[in-house]
Amino acid sequence: MKCKEIFLLAFVAPIATLLFIDPTHFILGWNEGSGAGLLFAFIFLMMEWFDIRKVVRLEFTSTKIFTIIVTTVFFSSYFCAVYVFGQESLIAHLGSKLGYITKPQILSWTRVLDYLAYAAHVLVLVTTIFGFKNLKYFPTPIVFLSGMAFILILDATFPYGSVESLQFMMKPILAITVFLLRGVGVRIDYLGGETLAVWGNKGFLIIEIYWQCAGVLSMVIYFLVIIILMLKIQTSTFKKLVYACLGAVGTFFVNIIRIFLIIYYGAYIDINLRMFHESIGEVLFTIWIIIYLLIVTAVDVRFKRHPRSRIEAPPQLLLKG
Repeated sequence: MKCKEIFLLAFVAPIATLLFIDPTHFILGWNEGSGAGLLFAFIFLMMEWFDIRKVVRLEFTSTKIFTIIVTTVFFSSYFCAVYVFGQESLIAHLGSKLGYITKPQILSWTRVLDYLAYAAHVLVLVTTIFGFKNLKYFPTPIVFLSGMAFILILDATFPYGSVESLQFMMKPILAITVFLLRGVGVRIDYLGGETLAVWGNKGFLIIEIYWQCAGVLSMVIYFLVIIILMLKIQTSTFKKLVYACLGAVGTFFVNIIRIFLIIYYGAYIDINLRMFHESIGEVLFTIWIIIYLLIVTAVDVRFKRHPRSRIEAPPQLLLKG
């Protein structure tokens, strides 16, 4: 890492602290830990820094350095306090005052505070290092972290199946998934509501898919990230809209593939779906965003190299044939 990038260590310090305390926080799985999500946010931040590093001049005064150190120590200490010195019980107690009493609700509530703490850490450091006016260059990690916190607070507040509007949104997802599974020979019946019956080599499964499992809000968050990334691309508004629409469609079908693979895995590989179910989503969506950005970048470069060649051709050439 060059000297110009040494300040990035301040952003990664709380993540490294959490990794040192308990590596299981970095398991790719819903509510297994917030570490993987924080790491994704840091990757987004690095991407945005490398986009503007050539046009931004950094100056570190003694006041800035002091603020960076204090902020980093403070938010790193938060994770130590929660996961080393037993303050997780205090957070659980505060959550119980809001009605979060079951173990899944308490886990979601704890992760909410993890994401908000790191979002605050990023916000303070970006404002300190780059200034408030340059905060607009780093929207993606803030949106991602806030979005994850929003998903988790909904998960804690509304138990499975309690939000009928979100259940309605997932019905087309289930219909397409059932159609695809039948197309590859999986015996599956849609029993209504959120229940599927599956017959496979590993036995008979009854699968209930609520909005949390269907990935409705995850799709919203990833789509928001894609929109922000599109806004940063230097191209026409029309192309940005096209790219964003393609990103939305792609994100929707990646989620279909996720559910398809989970059910297929349960039918033919192992009826113990827990680990596969809790990791495949993050893996697929991360791969999708990387592929999507590579495709958009390649297409945009191609358009810039050959700008509107057909439209600008002589009229007589356009009329032939």
